[in-house]
Amino acid sequence: MFLFPFVAATIVFHTHADHLVMDGQFDDWAAVPVTIVDPADAPGGFVDVGEVRLASDARFVYLLVDFGRVVNAQGFDGHAMILLDADGDPATGKAEHGLPGTDLIIDLTPPNIKNPTQPGVGMAIRSTTYTPDPNDPASRKLIPYDIDLHFGPTHAGQRMEFRLDRGVTLPATPALFTGAQFTAKLVCVDLSGKVIDETEPVSHPLATRAPVDSLSIDQPNDPLAPAPGTSLRVMCWNAERGAILTRPLPYVRSFNALKPDVILLQELTDKNSAEQIVRFMQAIPGQENTPWNVIFGSGGGDLRTAVVTRLNLQPVKALQTVSHEDRPERTIRVSGGIIESDAGRLLAVSLHLKCCGRAGDSSDETRKQEVRQIHAAIKAAMAEHSIDGVVIAGDFNLVGSRDPVEMVAAGLDIDQSALSIADAYQLDGLTNATWADPDQPFAPGRLDYILFTDQSLRPMKQFVFESGDLSTKWQRHHGIASDDSAEASDHFPVVVDFQWISP
Repeated sequence: MFLFPFVAATIVFHTHADHLVMDGQFDDWAAVPVTIVDPADAPGGFVDVGEVRLASDARFVYLLVDFGRVVNAQGFDGHAMILLDADGDPATGKAEHGLPGTDLIIDLTPPNIKNPTQPGVGMAIRSTTYTPDPNDPASRKLIPYDIDLHFGPTHAGQRMEFRLDRGVTLPATPALFTGAQFTAKLVCVDLSGKVIDETEPVSHPLATRAPVDSLSIDQPNDPLAPAPGTSLRVMCWNAERGAILTRPLPYVRSFNALKPDVILLQELTDKNSAEQIVRFMQAIPGQENTPWNVIFGSGGGDLRTAVVTRLNLQPVKALQTVSHEDRPERTIRVSGGIIESDAGRLLAVSLHLKCCGRAGDSSDETRKQEVRQIHAAIKAAMAEHSIDGVVIAGDFNLVGSRDPVEMVAAGLDIDQSALSIADAYQLDGLTNATWADPDQPFAPGRLDYILFTDQSLRPMKQFVFESGDLSTKWQRHHGIASDDSAEASDHFPVVVDFQWISP
């Protein structure tokens, strides 16, 4: 293992002017020097850690780790730990795996408590000086959301980036990353608890922290205004088990603020219907006279998808019911229709793939089977109808391999090339995560995607809408509450303004 000189990172940023961006892409790390090079010394391990880079800025601490394998950070076949002497003081905290003064441990795929011989799932954090009391209601368990833990990519990859908030105070724990430096170490153990790989501890200097008042949102222009030249605004949203109808107010406010022309919904239920969605949309203030049209998916068991638009909408036979290739009686969560306008005929498809799992397991294979069938149905629809453009959007549940999104995109553009993927980030520019739920054992991640024909559609503006990213001024302007996104669903809407172009 090699340690590099104790120097501060010079950072070139990808999307946001002040911060590295958690998007599973690593071009913004190019100017950050390598901190650790761990040798290839775990040939049989579920990981074999290589390069590690550390960085900090006024608000966050970052790590970029090469795990030496294509893996899921929330689905290891073992357990990886990021040990942190977060206050840079070896006299506080406790010694853990050779790191004196460890204050905080981030568990990547923590052990499976119920079945220790099987892999766990998700992420967790632990303080070495605080243990919640299960008999004390005021003594709460720590969760990754307490330190605003983000990472990417959500799907499998060899390299993973991580971000932690600075200045967080956990119970009976030193404030995180408020000193002059911190020290980190990675330790990986197999399912028997045996250490199969570890790095040496390395210290890193911390950038000066920003005053709290400097972190206020600065949005001189309306972040939700459609881009000039927009032909249609497309929104994709997982409505969390029909919550659009059971807790409608945050949806009403969001639709009013975003004003989509096309809405591709997922996770409606088999108790819902197209008629209910039409009534809901027309009950929104100001929409009473808008002729909303809906195609409600006929397949998918107790969960359904839908295409909703204020434009003319034509059903497509090939997408009415799509079945699994090995079990025709099992239908897939997908719906589609042709949206007609003076500018062009758009085939709009809403899908919701199988959840959960990790790369190569049965859930991941099911997602691949589903997209093969969906792809075939879209090809059939394009052969049967005159189509000027295609948009496919939905909850891809890419927590295993990245293959499903690439498979469904293959060859579907006007020129038989692959569809493009919208590059949507949250309004603060810090992440492209589209899902978050503090009650689940998973960190925020990107599950929802919009794909499109770049030969006929140009994205003019694209973003992930999280209501808390709006400044108070624009929340008031649009009638949005800061917690609307969290109250509506565990998924955030993905929004793209498209302009028709000549193929």
